[in-house]
Amino acid sequence: MLRFVGRIGRAVRAHPGRAALVVVGLALAAVLGTYYYARAEWRAAQAAVREARPEEARQRLAFCRKVWPRSVEVHILSARAARLCGDYQEAEAYLSRCLELQGGANDAIQLEFLLMRTQTGEVEEVTPSLIALVDSNHPDSLLILETMARTYMHGLRYGPAYQCLNRWIAISPDDARPYQWRGWVMERMNHPARAEEDYQRSLDLNPDQPLLRLRLAEMYLEDKLPLAALPHLEYLRAREPDRADVKARLGQCRFLQGRTQEARELLMAAIAQLPDDLPVQIHLAKLDLEDSRPAEAEKRLRRVLTIDPFDTEAQYNLSLALRAQRRRAEADAAMALHDKNRALLDRSNKLLAAEAEHPTRGPDAAYEIGTALLQVGQERIGVHWLEQALQRDPTHVATHRALAEFFERKGDKERAAEHRRWAPSPEPK
Repeated sequence: MLRFVGRIGRAVRAHPGRAALVVVGLALAAVLGTYYYARAEWRAAQAAVREARPEEARQRLAFCRKVWPRSVEVHILSARAARLCGDYQEAEAYLSRCLELQGGANDAIQLEFLLMRTQTGEVEEVTPSLIALVDSNHPDSLLILETMARTYMHGLRYGPAYQCLNRWIAISPDDARPYQWRGWVMERMNHPARAEEDYQRSLDLNPDQPLLRLRLAEMYLEDKLPLAALPHLEYLRAREPDRADVKARLGQCRFLQGRTQEARELLMAAIAQLPDDLPVQIHLAKLDLEDSRPAEAEKRLRRVLTIDPFDTEAQYNLSLALRAQRRRAEADAAMALHDKNRALLDRSNKLLAAEAEHPTRGPDAAYEIGTALLQVGQERIGVHWLEQALQRDPTHVATHRALAEFFERKGDKERAAEHRRWAPSPEPK
């Protein structure tokens, strides 16, 4: 490079009249280079937003804004990328800049404001406007449906999310993402077979989804279908042979196939990196039971139940381990607890499925779902449903009482007191 610059310098000194042409040529080359690079970054940013890679888009758009600081289009996409990353303050700043550059709001700016309101919790207020745009075949219909579905899923509102995803698939049947998202919704609506179908369809359209492939394999293993899980696990292991979670699930698969020695080797290799992986501990406990080592199995299962006291599979196998040690009374107690928690879990799943299929407006169903989930240790989701009940009826006494008792158990006196004002403790008799 230095030699090249030196040659240019000697040429300019030898031919002063050409100096201006050289400078202009170099400047023009720099301008054109910057322009074409910016165009490439712009196209890459647009693709990144479409393909759900908003962080990458934000990085590329930073250069675009330097080249086109007064471009409304660039600032709108910058706002969209920031919104998809959850940075609403930055998104609003870009939209405010759009208003300055545009001298007011155009349709694209208004749409982005609506989508930000949707994502920040005002979905009910803006849904009619957004659905009207989709009904009129707006060019950004897919973006609208994606944002609404994302918001409903985040709020655990599975029924409306399912409807949005159905429309997304109808418009764009070869897009892998809505099938993946709809499968996630189907899992939570207690329709595992339909979830598996959607996950498989998503993988058919985009095979490069390792986490989704692993989840599908896990679902097949939960259904005791090792031959269905095996191709997915072998696919993952061929690409990432050292992944502990893949070894763990392949170990479960070999256990179900009756290949116990290989199963133990894989599970032991996985547990060194995943000591709190509950399925690994449970399957090693099952192998211990098969090898007539019930005391070792008991240790593993009690570790599982320390992490998740409501794990029904661990409770069932703990009963077997205790019975094998002739501790019959303890075994009976463990099995009774298993039966109780299994019934509660089935009830909560049925309530969730019923609410998703036929959404209600009153507080009672949400209260019932919330309390059922709390009983099986699903605290985050349970509290969410209790809060949903209060959104439907802020004076619902039973819900306030349930939340007060929950926060009292957690030692959160301030939040417990808020709910006790609506539902005082009963007077002692």
